[in-house]
Amino acid sequence: MLLTFGALVALGTVTACARDGTLARNERLLRAPAAPGVMVASHRACWKSASENSLDGIRACIAHGIDIIEIDIRVTADGRLVLMHDSTLDRTTNGHGRVSEITFEALRKLRLKPAGGGRDITMLSDRQVPTLEEALAVAKGRILINMDAKDPVQERIFEMVEKTGMADQVIMKMSADPDAPELATSRFASRSMFIPVIFACTPKMVAAGQFCASALDPLLTRYDRYHPVGYELNYTDPAFIQNPAAATARGKGRLWINSLKPEQAGGVSDATAVTDPDGVWGKLIDQGATIIQTDHPEALLEYLRRRGLHQ
Repeated sequence: MLLTFGALVALGTVTACARDGTLARNERLLRAPAAPGVMVASHRACWKSASENSLDGIRACIAHGIDIIEIDIRVTADGRLVLMHDSTLDRTTNGHGRVSEITFEALRKLRLKPAGGGRDITMLSDRQVPTLEEALAVAKGRILINMDAKDPVQERIFEMVEKTGMADQVIMKMSADPDAPELATSRFASRSMFIPVIFACTPKMVAAGQFCASALDPLLTRYDRYHPVGYELNYTDPAFIQNPAAATARGKGRLWINSLKPEQAGGVSDATAVTDPDGVWGKLIDQGATIIQTDHPEALLEYLRRRGLHQ
C-alpha cells in the first residue's frame, strides 16, 4: 500500500516511542564498525517529497525509517544558524542574494521551493527556511543527524547540540589535516561522533593546495586521537580503497561513501542507482561501504533489505 506524505508523518508520530528504540540501535550500529549491515544516509533530508533541508524533509525521513539525515548549515547576516546548502538563496527559495547578507527576519519572509527547487522554478511551498534549533527539535530522540557546516561554525553547531542533550545523536565532520589548528584545537572532534572527510588527491586539488590524501596510510593513524566513528571517503578511482589501509579503516570505523556523483564514488552515481542498484550501491558495498549517502534513500533502503543488509 502506498502511503501519502501526510499518512507517513502521522505514522511517525504514532510510533515515536518505537523509533526511540530504533535510534538507540542505530547509534550502537554506527559505533560498531564490525557489526553487519549497511546504514542509509539521506542527502539534505528526504527532500523529494518535501523541500530540500526542510523540517518536512526531516519528518519524511523519520517516517520512512531512514537511519541518518544530512543537513547543511549556514549563518545569516545577524548570526543565526539556518538550514541551507547553497551560499545563495536563489535555487531553493523565492529570495535572491547571499545567505550571509540577509537578516534572519528577512529570511523568514521567504518560502522554500518544492523538492530540489531550481533557479527557473517559480512554484513555492508554504515552508520556511528552518533554524538549526527547529531541526534539532524535530529530530531529537528520533534519527541520527549528520551536520554539514557550509560556513566554519562547527563549534557553534556542537555547542547547540550539547545544550539540547543530543551529542549521542549527531555526527560532526570536517575535511582537514589531523594536525590542522581548526581541528586539533576543536571541542567537537574529540567530544562528538566525529567522521573526518577524506578526498583522494587530484591534480586540481594539489595545485589549489587543498587538503587531500594520496593514500590512506598513514593518514588514518594520525586521526586516531579523535576516535572517529567512521571515515567519509571521496574518490574517483576504486583503487584508492582497495588496499590494506582501507581494510584497516573498516576495522576502526564505518566507511561512509556518497553515491551522489561519480567523482565521489569511484565512477558510479545515483544517476543510475535506482535502475541498476547492483551496479552502483552493490559496487560500493563490495568496495567496503557500510554507510551510503544518497538522494534516493527509500530505494536504497528497499535494496538493502532485499539483500539482508538492513534490519
